[in-house]
Amino acid sequence: MYTLIKARLASKFELETCYTLEEALKLYALYQMELDIEAAKSEEMKREHETGRH
Repeated sequence: MYTLIKARLASKFELETCYTLEEALKLYALYQMELDIEAAKSEEMKREHETGRH
C-alpha cells in the first residue's frame, strides 16, 4: 500500500481507517491500469514519431 501513499492517492491514516483491504486493492489496481495506459500511449507516440506518422 506504500504505492498508494507515495502516489498521494491515500494517506496511511485513510488506508488504516477508511478503506477495507478489498477497496485499497481496487484503488491500487485502478492506479496501475492508469499507469499502464499512460505508458502504452507514450510508447505509441514514440513509435509514430520514429516512423514519421502523425
